[in-house]
Amino acid sequence: MNNQISIILEEIREYTQKYPELKKSHHFLFNCPLDSQSSYADVIVVGLNPGETQPDWKYGTSLPTEESSEFDFHDELGKGRSSVRWSQLCKEYLPGSNIFLSEFFFWSSGNLDNEFKDRFGYSFKKSPHFEFCKKCNEKMIAHHKPKLVVATGTSWASFFSSIYKMEHIKTVQCIKDRRNRNIIHHYSFKGVPFIFTPHWSSGYVSNHEKEDIKSYLSKYL
Repeated sequence: MNNQISIILEEIREYTQKYPELKKSHHFLFNCPLDSQSSYADVIVVGLNPGETQPDWKYGTSLPTEESSEFDFHDELGKGRSSVRWSQLCKEYLPGSNIFLSEFFFWSSGNLDNEFKDRFGYSFKKSPHFEFCKKCNEKMIAHHKPKLVVATGTSWASFFSSIYKMEHIKTVQCIKDRRNRNIIHHYSFKGVPFIFTPHWSSGYVSNHEKEDIKSYLSKYL
């Protein structure tokens, strides 16, 4: 992987060590390819922050560990990245793409509510680390020059589009679904389409919505 990415990863490791609350996380996630053979991303998928499960703590060497292009603890646990459900969902929504993962907040927690606040000492929305993560993500996007960036979680579109100073392009509803929800919040970030959708692992995404989301994203692949 490019030396620039290696430099950013080292910056994240050093940054993590500066803040006691970040050192409590199991891992951070940045520039993590779904396919370890991929060098560049067609699509970058950005989550809110990495999830974490009890079995993850079976890998307990030199914590926090990482999910990145240089090291992925899932490989050490013997399952590999392809076994992670999120990887399977990404491939389902973005078929045939070279996908790399990142987050708006790089460090892991069990959830975004009580577990996040108990670990880090502040609510997700009050995190003081979004600006650092933004700078790293900007460099990652500039490095890969992807066709598309996708973020999951439409309720956070306004919040993060403001932090990243994105330009709003359009909002799309799913008229085939009786709830008529907004399923696409389309922005532009430094000339790259940056699209927020409902979270793909949510049970609230109907088949009609899923079909429309996949169709909209496919225009940019």
